[in-house]
Amino acid sequence: MNAIKKERVELRVTLEEKQALEEAATLSNTTLSRFIAESAKETAQTVINEHKRLMITHEQWDSVMHALHNPSQPTELMKEILSSSTEETWTVQVNR
Repeated sequence: MNAIKKERVELRVTLEEKQALEEAATLSNTTLSRFIAESAKETAQTVINEHKRLMITHEQWDSVMHALHNPSQPTELMKEILSSSTEETWTVQVNR
């Protein structure tokens, strides 16, 4: 069931932008208005989701900052791994 659309959004675009939007709407077999609304909603949801994914609580931030300012000592296993993998020089080979 479609919601009743009562809200209106206006925007100004260049001739080239309008032509591209009209062509994309035609290729998508939809109206220009529907194409713009759906495209804008998808982009908006992506931005909202990305922002929410990056949000952390104050407690989480404090915990990260505490860990960065007070790193724990490496364990014996960590020391062993680091000592066995550390090389004085590194060679990068590019395969073409």
